[in-house]
Amino acid sequence: MKNKTRVILAALLALTIIFSMSVLSLAADPPAITINRPNESVSMMNHTYQAFKIFDIAEDTNGSLIYTLNSAYTAFFNNLDLSAYSGDINAKAYEYVAARDGHPEDFQTLAKALYNHAQTNSISPDSFVKATAADTATITGLTPGYYLVYDAGSDAANPDSAEKAIANIALTNANPTVTIDLKATVPTIDKKITGVNDAASNAVATDGEDGASAQIGQHIAFQIDSIVPDLVGYSTYTYKVTDTMDAGLTPDQNVAIKIGNAVLAAAKYTVEYNGQVTTITIPKDTLAEYVAGTPIAITYSATVNSDANVYPYANPLTNNTGNTAELEYSSNVEDTTEKTTTPPTNVHVYLFELDITKTNSKGETLAGAEFTLKDPSNNDVYVVQDATTKKYKVVSSSAAIDGITTTVVSDENGKIYIDGLAAGTYNLVETKAPTDYNLLTDPVEIVISATYNADGTLNAVSGNTVTVVNRSGAELPGTGGIGTYIFTIGGAIIMVTAVAYLILKKKNEAAE
Repeated sequence: MKNKTRVILAALLALTIIFSMSVLSLAADPPAITINRPNESVSMMNHTYQAFKIFDIAEDTNGSLIYTLNSAYTAFFNNLDLSAYSGDINAKAYEYVAARDGHPEDFQTLAKALYNHAQTNSISPDSFVKATAADTATITGLTPGYYLVYDAGSDAANPDSAEKAIANIALTNANPTVTIDLKATVPTIDKKITGVNDAASNAVATDGEDGASAQIGQHIAFQIDSIVPDLVGYSTYTYKVTDTMDAGLTPDQNVAIKIGNAVLAAAKYTVEYNGQVTTITIPKDTLAEYVAGTPIAITYSATVNSDANVYPYANPLTNNTGNTAELEYSSNVEDTTEKTTTPPTNVHVYLFELDITKTNSKGETLAGAEFTLKDPSNNDVYVVQDATTKKYKVVSSSAAIDGITTTVVSDENGKIYIDGLAAGTYNLVETKAPTDYNLLTDPVEIVISATYNADGTLNAVSGNTVTVVNRSGAELPGTGGIGTYIFTIGGAIIMVTAVAYLILKKKNEAAE
């Protein structure tokens, strides 16, 4: 056999499998293959990685490498058309594999066929390892050779579909130990809240949150982050995002998509709006224009409407205005009808209730006080009152609803409830005081604060319960109570006394 010193490049892809070819040289250290994950979105825990030796490797007296086909695969190569190659089956098999170097789709087809041959003929892996960590695993017990490495998957009851990762790696024969970095070429999905605005917006943001608060009528900006999948071997490919909002959010129907630095023209993808469900499909031809792993950003917004849940009076499991997104993608290059759906990614939008109690200085509740609430932008908050609960609920200022107003009135218990507010700083302005009480001269500042857990669920809310105190006119003489009359009468007496004194003085001067 001719001296073989060429490094064979491998690009081996498949559904749930990782095909990696490794040339291991003769050396003092025992051969081993270490597999590392690319990022935290991929978990290797409980995955079994199998190594199948395709060729044995030896060195002749000149230090040249000699490849000998593993007899378990002789029948496989004998069934191929090897007429273009010369030599014995070892040489022909080597040349056949080497000819696919630099042609990922052809090499991937070969790798799949080799794996299927092993399964059909009950060929066991030469060695394997079950990962006990999320980020690394090492296959040992190997001898020098040229290997196919396969991810047999996880034995977890409900494995995360994002764990199915593939690696394209060029391995050399310089060292007996080789490290493979898995390549996360299956698409992932992550949804974030990127802003709360007074107008619809689909601007791309650099980061986002899993939880936020908003006021009815405001617009929530969302961003879905994903990657371009590896399309090698696929004649067709499904990439479909389904975004589902609850009844409290109305899509603004303004989806935009950016891949890498390029904003896609509308003709490059399709969007279907169906009530609270938005379906976004990016066809294979569009994805194929970009390198696998290129970031995808899908942006859009939705309006918080009057059906939004208000914390904490909705069901505790749904006391936020929920929102989920999931991705369906092709996951079997041999059967393009087979698809995988990612677990849903969730975000949480909270609306709060402002609980106001109107009292006098003795703590007695007062009915009939009228107020206007100013939002953080100093705009009047518009509301409508529920005929049954008597609570006020925020509505858009442009809403064509009977009873819409900016005035809220304390009831017979001195209570005012305003539902549908975001966290922020508000000013409560009294426009009419209860009978016999003084109008507040300054607005009451109200600061609603909220903190969120790592998953976006609400941790705590504060500042949304306030007491507003009015004082009666009798207690504040400067506002027209009895004290005013006392000062008026006293002043009149002083004036009369002064006039009488002047008249008397003039008479005395005349008599002299």
